[in-house]
Amino acid sequence: MKKGLLAIVLSGTILLAGDTTISATMNLMNQGLNQVQSGFVNNNKKDILEGISIIENANSIFSQVDVGKFIPNNRKTQVTKNIYNNLTKSLKKLKSNIENRKYSAATESYGKVLNTCLACHTIVRGW
Repeated sequence: MKKGLLAIVLSGTILLAGDTTISATMNLMNQGLNQVQSGFVNNNKKDILEGISIIENANSIFSQVDVGKFIPNNRKTQVTKNIYNNLTKSLKKLKSNIENRKYSAATESYGKVLNTCLACHTIVRGW
């Protein structure tokens, strides 16, 4: 059952990854964040790693497309590129902490991932 569900989620992720709209990208990131959080709550390392992978795939879209396509204000484009790099680093650290069973440090890394998301939303959406 879990394998079937995972196959559906991953195929949906692949399909959405081909869609380079901001809405599809944010939906993927949301899906990944939810899976990471669920993994923490349920002590499920596999779910956390799969959620990280979903976020990484969604984040990679920002290195493949012109960010200006998503953001009408060109002054925000460079900041968004910096946020992409920060998110990449935070996800790498989170993944490393999980793989090395450093779960307390992993929760701090997850907090940095969320802070990076919030930083982008603050700039792009004007929060």
